[in-house]
Amino acid sequence: MTHRNPTLLFAVLALAMMAPRLSAQIALQFETEKPRYLCYEPVHVHLTVSNLSGNTLIFDGDTPSTRGSISFKIECSSGRHCKAIASLGNPANGLRLAPGESKSLDIILNQFYNLQSEDVYNVTALLNHGRLPRTHISQPIQIAVQDGLPILTKNIGLPSENGEDMVIKSVQLNLLRFADIDEDIDALRVEDTENVYSTFRLGSFIDGEKPQVEVDGNSLVHILLQIRPRLFVYFVFGFRNRNLQLMQKRFYTSSDGAPPTLSKSTGYFRIEHGRVAREGVDYIERREDIQTDDSRRNIPEN
Repeated sequence: MTHRNPTLLFAVLALAMMAPRLSAQIALQFETEKPRYLCYEPVHVHLTVSNLSGNTLIFDGDTPSTRGSISFKIECSSGRHCKAIASLGNPANGLRLAPGESKSLDIILNQFYNLQSEDVYNVTALLNHGRLPRTHISQPIQIAVQDGLPILTKNIGLPSENGEDMVIKSVQLNLLRFADIDEDIDALRVEDTENVYSTFRLGSFIDGEKPQVEVDGNSLVHILLQIRPRLFVYFVFGFRNRNLQLMQKRFYTSSDGAPPTLSKSTGYFRIEHGRVAREGVDYIERREDIQTDDSRRNIPEN
């Protein structure tokens, strides 16, 4: 005959009854925009916070009981924890949730943590609040960070900001080929010996015409890439300090059967043998191919 300990049975039943109440105060949904990123590329993650506590939660209040924070536990493949970049703030600042309300936060993870080394990272979101009795933890996600292979390098001087700088500043442009999950991607990185300033995904690599990268007298960077058998993309970038900014992006197809080329035969750069492609007819631009202003932020190199 089996004897049961009534005290132990009561404790188990009590915990089972408490668990739903404890876990129901906050719900976290955590996902990454891409499963694989190029080194120094902004690592975008999305965190949706749902307030199931029945109370309004303010995360930037004046007292400990009205303040909250979001942080991340990040482990590399060796089990080592990634360091936080000091004094860059709390992703939960400004967050206010009414009872039953959900809000999604778009967070650039490597603005808060050093993710610049090639590795596979396991990332978990942690939410704390002075009015909640415990830390709420998301399901972990996995993010791979991988560098690209250098295809082309150019060193360029930058125009003086005020016309009086004695030392001419310079940066290095690196055209990289990056092995994404489903395809190879051409990317552009701007750096010097101390920092990486900008990283852009340019487009899909195909084994066709060689990329053309040119710099004009105003330090504008002109890039022409073949991304599909009949489709080319033309970029013009300018500099603000040492940060690269996208000024123009256009798609081209051949106008006469010859591949479009970047030429300076008339004294300035223009596309020869090409006509502007028609969106929806000659191409459809995917959402993930559209760069946002976040792509141009300077990511600290620690």
